[in-house]
Amino acid sequence: MVGDIFCDLEKAFDSINHNTLISKLKFYGAKGKTMSWFQSYLKNRYQRVTLTNKANCQNYHSTWQELTHGVPQGSILGPLLFIIYINDLPKTVNNLATPILFADDTTILITSPNKSDFELKVNTTLNLINDWLNMNSLFINFSIKLILCSLQQKTSPNLI
Repeated sequence: MVGDIFCDLEKAFDSINHNTLISKLKFYGAKGKTMSWFQSYLKNRYQRVTLTNKANCQNYHSTWQELTHGVPQGSILGPLLFIIYINDLPKTVNNLATPILFADDTTILITSPNKSDFELKVNTTLNLINDWLNMNSLFINFSIKLILCSLQQKTSPNLI
């Protein structure tokens, strides 16, 4: 049996925890000026919401809030930082499944010739992925799609 788990992460780029990302960058060897550069890229970013009342042409502003999550989107660094952030996900399921990572699209391939072993692998993999996502402040968008294929082995006639 072969199955794919397609994970659609909810607001993936917006959910990256800056402190977790910085600790992962340190783990992968970023230090000194490089680490300072990444920290300055992520830290001290603020945002607020502005609403305009078109009837009386007045603007209303929320207070400025510091961003502690998310990477700037539309940049070259956004997908790279996200891949660094989820780079340890495959270690969670490597002995059970084959993860394929591409930016915020994650696919997990599971195979087994035995149906009960396959079902156990799928359930265990889903639980491990869920635990990892929770620890890293990421969430699945609504649902996981699981596609299954069962392959029957055909015997070929003996050719003499």
